[in-house]
Amino acid sequence: MLAFVLCLLAGCKHENAEQESSSAKEVESAEKDSYFMRNEITAKETELYKVKTEAIDKDKAIEMVRLYAEYADKFAEDTLAPEYLFRAAEISENANQPNNAITYLTRIEENYKDYKNYPLCIFKKAYIYENYLKNQEKACLYYEKFIADYPDHELVEAANSSLIFLGMSDEELIKVIEKISK
Repeated sequence: MLAFVLCLLAGCKHENAEQESSSAKEVESAEKDSYFMRNEITAKETELYKVKTEAIDKDKAIEMVRLYAEYADKFAEDTLAPEYLFRAAEISENANQPNNAITYLTRIEENYKDYKNYPLCIFKKAYIYENYLKNQEKACLYYEKFIADYPDHELVEAANSSLIFLGMSDEELIKVIEKISK
């Protein structure tokens, strides 16, 4: 009986060692994948931004956004994930793909509240809703959220101004500006 118990314990220890070894290999593989993907992203960024005077190549920009999103999908716990989503949102906004920009900013909003640019994400959502998607209701919601949550942020004044002018036609804006300048 004692021999049976010892064999059983030895078998359990062997199984645990195999599991630990397998887990370590998975972590090592993920780290390698992350490393190679970060290097690929860096190389593509260099290529995309190497000529500052020319317009950005749209195909390269789309590829860059795809890489950023793929990295954030695969390595959601990595500290670079929200940064890459933010960059994907910026490129999407500049490529006139505001819905994609909102999608990436929403992922940050929902999953990375400690991200250093989190307040800017909220502001950018408001801005994109206002200026690209013409959704005044959501723009108002996000400007108000930004102001309430970050009253000391350097963009609060811009958010307040945007709320004041939100929904005004060009003619109404001209009238307000004329009154202010007099």
